[in-house]
Amino acid sequence: MSSKILLQKIFYKALKSVQAETIIGKSIALKENSLLIVDQNIPLKSFKNLYIFSVGKAGYDMAKESEKILGGRIKGGLSVSLKNKKLSYIKTCQSSHPKVSNKSFQCATQMIKEIKKLKSDDLFIFFLSGGASAMIEKPINNLSLDEFEKISNALLVSGVDIKALNTVRKSISAIKGGKLAKMCKAKGFVLVLSDVIGDDLQTIGSAPMLSKKFPHYVIGNNTIALKSAQNYIKNYVQKTKILTTTLDTSSKKAAKYICNEIEQYDQRYDSFCLLIGGETTLRVKGDGIGGRNSELALRLLMSKCITEDISILCAGSDGVDGNSDANGAFVEHTLLTKSKKQELDPKHYLKTNDSATFFQKLGAGFITGLTGTNVMDFIIILKQTKKG
Repeated sequence: MSSKILLQKIFYKALKSVQAETIIGKSIALKENSLLIVDQNIPLKSFKNLYIFSVGKAGYDMAKESEKILGGRIKGGLSVSLKNKKLSYIKTCQSSHPKVSNKSFQCATQMIKEIKKLKSDDLFIFFLSGGASAMIEKPINNLSLDEFEKISNALLVSGVDIKALNTVRKSISAIKGGKLAKMCKAKGFVLVLSDVIGDDLQTIGSAPMLSKKFPHYVIGNNTIALKSAQNYIKNYVQKTKILTTTLDTSSKKAAKYICNEIEQYDQRYDSFCLLIGGETTLRVKGDGIGGRNSELALRLLMSKCITEDISILCAGSDGVDGNSDANGAFVEHTLLTKSKKQELDPKHYLKTNDSATFFQKLGAGFITGLTGTNVMDFIIILKQTKKG
């Protein structure tokens, strides 16, 4: 099996473990006269109506899977996502990401309206996933929509990490930081698909429903995904290791860290698979096409640690990498030769933030389309000897 094919198989094994069809089926169920939500057994007679809400890149898929399980018991609710699709029992609203737009404001207005409808004897399940911060938004009273958009969009290209980004978002929002929760009278549970380092509930989606009233459960994250990948690849290589699920640094520093790890394992094992999760940061200075995964891939290609036996896939679990159509790129030793033949200067593409274009020209871009989930990025490092 070629390294490229095996890298893709590892990626999709990780991805499947955190997609809606997997995590929702493990988190909610109907059993006799009870509704099971994670570790809670709730008698159906203890509430009048059941509502489902969801926001984020996995918003539609999580709501759809809940409909398969709960069916007509769902009285209503709202699902906000990037998809323009309808559901049987839950209203839908198509929003935007990563930039806050008028769609974000419209969906937030609709969300507030639906949340406020709930009575004290109702029950809700709120599915929260990455991307929610941009998809529902209502500025504080003294801030115009135009001013809010300018602040939000400037932060996106500044190179700040997601925690800092969401801290600012909460300060200028009328619904983030638990403010939406204060508008709800019902009882409920928040089931979270984490897209941040350390599964920080204050940060995920800018915490619209964070409140002591509503228990939060993380039902999917980067660790779950990489453990699934590790379990798959362990039969193919001599050594497997999850190096970290909390990578949180610049792409430049991340490339140095990864190369140091490769050199250590390369000396000890004939074949291995190293798995890394997290997110790198970058500053957008050029007007090219790309994102943090393709930039990291380009920096790794330019390093000295990519030998004939080493191949890498840097990819976002959500299917998106910056402003490109790809969600990452493959790194292989042969690309260096190809780039020289095509007279492609990696330094130029790095300087102009055009990393995705570089890999696209070499046929090494990785494109999945929207995956319906988001648990940060996967960096998969594979060593296969020529005999392997």
